[in-house]
Amino acid sequence: MKKLVLFLFPLLFSFSTCGHRGNPLPPLTKKPSPPIITEKVQDFNRPLIVWKRVSTYEDGRKIPNPSKVHYRVIVNFGKETYETEKNYFLDVPIKAGEKRCYKVISIYKREKNESNVECLLGRKPIVDVPKVKVKAGDGLVKVSVENPVTEVEAFRNQEFPFVKPYATFKGSSFIDKNVKNGKRYNYRFRFSKGSVKGRLTEPYSVTPQDRIPPLPPPKAYLVKRPVCTLFWEPSPSKDVVDYVVKTDRREIRVSGIYLTFKVCPKKVAIYAVDKSGNLSKPAFPEVLDEKGCSSDGK
Repeated sequence: MKKLVLFLFPLLFSFSTCGHRGNPLPPLTKKPSPPIITEKVQDFNRPLIVWKRVSTYEDGRKIPNPSKVHYRVIVNFGKETYETEKNYFLDVPIKAGEKRCYKVISIYKREKNESNVECLLGRKPIVDVPKVKVKAGDGLVKVSVENPVTEVEAFRNQEFPFVKPYATFKGSSFIDKNVKNGKRYNYRFRFSKGSVKGRLTEPYSVTPQDRIPPLPPPKAYLVKRPVCTLFWEPSPSKDVVDYVVKTDRREIRVSGIYLTFKVCPKKVAIYAVDKSGNLSKPAFPEVLDEKGCSSDGK
């Protein structure tokens, strides 16, 4: 019996220690991740810094309520301190040649973490504002600049802080083709020279639309007998969706290229309709009698 117990004891000991031989995991941190400053520009004469919102702990786990994270901005190593819940900070005006340094601290509950220090040197501000004309067309928006001083930044449907332009261009014109007809777009513009940004224009609201009418049907015929039938060749325009037939009695909308009547109308006009609702010029059918010969032409 003693021999059996001695044999089983090391076997049981080996099972009891299985899975517990690795190093213990480090304790979970409660510190938020440090803010990462992504943009630092001079907005006319004021420094503007932007950072990524903090949504995780330092070890990568998601913070349960990231909206509770707020930030402390340290200016010039503690000379000024500001508290904010936003992910950007617009400082007071800076003079040309003046240097300012910024550090952002993320705070979640009582735990903190800080960003790297980023510095900005004040420059002479850009005083000019773009003088622009914005015109909407069919599937595009055309921008004309009367005083192209430097590179122009365009912002579309964006709000402050204006740091990532929708488009940048040089010269006196820009065409935005990435638009949809019938949708409203708001644009603002400013001059830019590196990290120095000029004042923004007022908002320009435009709605691209197709105002170009389609071509009318090239040929149309009205056969009076034995059944009064109107038919026509399709419009050459590719965006035609329907046709409108106007008679002396009524107006009819059809998607095909023919129409029959119980009583032949005295007057007929056919209009092509495009996807934007534009009507072509009228096409008047040639009237044919029962033998297929031309009659009065209307």
